[in-house]
Amino acid sequence: MNDLRYALRMLLKSPGFSFIAIATLALGIGANTAIFSVVEGTLLRPLPFPHAERLVRIYEAQEESGARGASVNLSDQTVARWREFGGDIFEGIGVATGVDVTVGLSDGAPPQTVSAARISANFFGVLGLPPALGRTFMQDEDRPDGPAVAIISDDFWREALNSRPDVLGTSITLDGRPYTIVGVMPKSFRHPYRSNVWVPLAAPPVIPGTIANHYLYGVGRMRAGVTVAQAESALRRICAAVNQTDPNPLNAKAAYLPPLRDSFVMDLRPKILVIVGAALCALVIAAANFAGLLLSRVIERDGEFALRAALGASRGRLLRLQLVQAFVLAVIGTALGLIVASWFTPALVSLSPEGADATGSAMREFDDAARLDLPVFAFAAGVMVFSGLGFGLLPAIRAARTDLRGGMGAASRSATLDRATRRLLGSFVIVELAIAAVLLTASITATQYFERLINEPWGFETAGRVQFNCNAPDRLFVSPAAKLNVLNSALAQLRALPGVISATLTSPSPLNAPRDLISFNAEGARVPEPRGFYMAYERAAAPGYFTNMGQRLLHGREFLDSDTAESVPVCIVTDAFARRFWPGQDPIGKRVKWGRLDGPRPSLNVVGVVADMKVVAEPQDGEVIGTITRPIPQMLVTDPGQFDEITFLVQTKGEPLSANVIRTALARADAHIAAFNIVSLAEAAARMHATERFIFILVSAFGLLGLILAAVGLYGLLSLQVARRQREFGIRSALGATARQIIQLVANQGARLLAIGFAVGALVTWGCFRLIQNHWAEMPAPNVFAWIGGGAVLSAAVALACWLPAQRAARVDPVVALRAE
Repeated sequence: MNDLRYALRMLLKSPGFSFIAIATLALGIGANTAIFSVVEGTLLRPLPFPHAERLVRIYEAQEESGARGASVNLSDQTVARWREFGGDIFEGIGVATGVDVTVGLSDGAPPQTVSAARISANFFGVLGLPPALGRTFMQDEDRPDGPAVAIISDDFWREALNSRPDVLGTSITLDGRPYTIVGVMPKSFRHPYRSNVWVPLAAPPVIPGTIANHYLYGVGRMRAGVTVAQAESALRRICAAVNQTDPNPLNAKAAYLPPLRDSFVMDLRPKILVIVGAALCALVIAAANFAGLLLSRVIERDGEFALRAALGASRGRLLRLQLVQAFVLAVIGTALGLIVASWFTPALVSLSPEGADATGSAMREFDDAARLDLPVFAFAAGVMVFSGLGFGLLPAIRAARTDLRGGMGAASRSATLDRATRRLLGSFVIVELAIAAVLLTASITATQYFERLINEPWGFETAGRVQFNCNAPDRLFVSPAAKLNVLNSALAQLRALPGVISATLTSPSPLNAPRDLISFNAEGARVPEPRGFYMAYERAAAPGYFTNMGQRLLHGREFLDSDTAESVPVCIVTDAFARRFWPGQDPIGKRVKWGRLDGPRPSLNVVGVVADMKVVAEPQDGEVIGTITRPIPQMLVTDPGQFDEITFLVQTKGEPLSANVIRTALARADAHIAAFNIVSLAEAAARMHATERFIFILVSAFGLLGLILAAVGLYGLLSLQVARRQREFGIRSALGATARQIIQLVANQGARLLAIGFAVGALVTWGCFRLIQNHWAEMPAPNVFAWIGGGAVLSAAVALACWLPAQRAARVDPVVALRAE
């Protein structure tokens, strides 16, 4: 207790030193604790299921290697086979598919469109998560003519149904059909597809023609003792046996089974780790700065420590005094850091793509909210020990080694720092400058990368346009022709609104091109083996779509009203597609075979080529070559399931249309069509880069923090040296040295530290970016402008840090300095 009281008394006697040390630690620890709270919720927190380590996401692979790039969702035929032959691998395989449904409530509230999932009866059983209220689906409900039952999310129950206690057994209307609510899921659970409502999958009987339809999200629970490698190997053997008895080239060749948690964050992990790396860099700078401050404080008190040693204080006693002081500072800094984290974390979550519902990720389907809980406090405590004891140890050792003669001599102004002390203090500053150089160069590179992303043209116009989605499942219409008439009527109503220049529709959204893929073979192209087909993005569009969207028509024509379901199947391809398969040839009139050459799907005649559009691709898609667009009337007949969710795009002269105006116009066309996700196309385009924007902001913020802390550290070192060299500066002045020469003397020391620190930082930066690019190929390496910019900003900060100590050295009066001796 005496040591603690002494430490507190000494800190109160030096409020400036205490404030800087505590603020440095609070910023470093607070920023890292906030980042860790997000990382813990996203990457580390276990899924809320029993034995979640046995849960895997199930993909079928078109290559025997089972590579991620060749994997797709499951077909119903694959599910049936793996359930039949994989009983010794899985306790169960659950499947689902995502939909949007229009919900009508019995209380007369206006209909709303919500995300929903059609799931197999055993889906929640495979996860091991029962409803909070009610029950899951029964097997006899999971059939095409089964009872209309539904399970709802906790959010939907509370917000749409006001938490009514008698919710079980009540009815809601989904797409015009009444469903009985039989269960309510636990709070925060919305898996899969961010769903608010779950209904039985009710899949039709498996037939050979559905093997090419990979529409099922699959999750499996492996049996106890089975590893992922063993399961993949066993499924590969099952696929080989199936292909031997049924040599269909569309059969699965293998399985890709990432752990369920990893499947949600595998693409996000390297980007989050970049942020973690930046935060740790800031922490190391703060800790090095803290150690430098403590060491400077020890040096100032050399005489006191020498006197204590002379009066009988042991080295252990002196060591303990300094460690207690360092630990007290670390405790206070950590406490304030947790306060900083409590302020910073909500802002971090709201800023991040994980916190924005419009962009969210699959991890938002579980309880992943960032919070300051036990693991986060444990992290903060570990950082506190690392900072307080680890970086406080060197100054404490320095205090314990003080001898009487050297210490008493150091108390005078004539005593300069010895070589070992100068090197130790200099090494702290070099570490800070090196890491600051890494952060600055990385932030400039991230700025360039983000600027390139947002300035890269989409290939179509986004200004002055509003997009919104409508759910129009086939069961609401008596025929494809009736559905087409309603869509054309909706377009007519929108086009008649005041201020509307054009209105068109498509599926999927122009910003969500990776949603739909189509297999094909191009006329005259080599057939790829072993799959037997290429992949392209697939789109359906109305006549005039490309003109309305400002996407240039390079060859041929747009779709016409005469491109009906009864006419010759046609398509429009992008320029990249045409250049890949027919370089130097006229692509108009070429044929694209839908699916495999020996498959039942029709061939499509190319009638037009349009300019390429930017696609924010999914990494697991592998090689995807351009886009194939088909006319809506033909898509409604040959592939109706792809056109349940429709995107309308409306261009206006002035102010965008309001949601009420849009919904009223659609209601005049058909009461079943409800608009949702109404947003300007420009805003939606900006959201597509939410993750990169988040990284850019955080890396830049940590770069600024690191720069400030490094400048403070350099300023502290030079100030200490100037104070210890006052006699030297006085003698130099007395011998004729000008103020400019003395300033240059101090500045040269800062420049040497800058040169060493930047060189070390450049090597570390090169290594870090090589590592990052192994996991994030799109991130460019720093270019010459990044190096020059980082060096210039760091040089300016160093110059500012050198200026005040140099000015103080230049103002030393030789008479006063020499008289003091």
